[in-house]
Amino acid sequence: MTVDLDQIRALTFDVGGTVFDWHHGIRDEVTRLATERGVEVDAPVFANDWRREMFRQLGQVRSGELPWMNADQLHRRALDVVAPNHAALALSEADKDELNTIWHRLDAWPDFPDVLPRLRTRYTTTVLTVLSFAIVVDNSKHNGLSWDAITSCEVFDYYKPDPEAYHAGVKLLGVAPAQAMMVACHPGDLRAAAAAGLHTAYVPRPTESGEAGGPDMFASGGSDAGTEFDINATDFPDLATQLGV
Repeated sequence: MTVDLDQIRALTFDVGGTVFDWHHGIRDEVTRLATERGVEVDAPVFANDWRREMFRQLGQVRSGELPWMNADQLHRRALDVVAPNHAALALSEADKDELNTIWHRLDAWPDFPDVLPRLRTRYTTTVLTVLSFAIVVDNSKHNGLSWDAITSCEVFDYYKPDPEAYHAGVKLLGVAPAQAMMVACHPGDLRAAAAAGLHTAYVPRPTESGEAGGPDMFASGGSDAGTEFDINATDFPDLATQLGV
C-alpha cells in the first residue's frame, strides 16, 4: 500500500512488545529467581503464560466482567493465576509484588532508541498503549527514550483494540484519525487501528514471545502481515527510512 506522508502528522506507538522486550525481561528475572532458589522453572513458558493471562483478564475488563483496572493491577492479578502453575518457585505474596515490578524495568529492542529522535524531527511521536502510564514512563527513563507524549488507555474508558481508544488517543493530539499512523508489531492492533481510521505501520518483532514465537495478543483472523499495512518495515531503521527521516 502507499500513503501520502505529507498528511501524517502523528505516530502513535504500541510499546509492549513493539518497543519494550517484555518476554526476555521476564524470562531473565524468573530464571534469576529460580537459580537463586535452586529450583527448575520453564521461564519462557512462565513469561508467555503471564502475558497471555493478563490479556485474558484485560478482555474481561473490556467486556465489563471485571471492574476497571490498569495494567499494573492486571499483571499482579494475573500472577496469582500463573504462579501456582510454576509451583517450584514457591512465590510468596511479597515475592509476587516484587516480581510484578519487572514490567517497569524492560529493555527496549536494540534497533529502536536511535530511531526515535529521527522520527521526532518530522512527526509528533507518541505512545498509545494498554500498559499503565507508570510502566511506560519508567521503561522510557530506563532506556533513555524521549517521546513527545505518552498516552495510556488507563485514562480512557476504553482499552485497545476498541475503536474508541484509538479515537481518544488521536483526539488528545488534536489530529484526525487519517492524520495519524499506528505503529505496532501486532497485526491485530493494526487492523483495529485501521478500522478506526488510522494509517498503519507494521514492524515485526519475531522473538517478541521468545525464540519459539507465540500468538498475537491482539489476534483477529488470518495474517498477511508484511504486506497488508500502509507501511511494512523490516525493522525500525527501515521504518524511519520509509517515513522519510
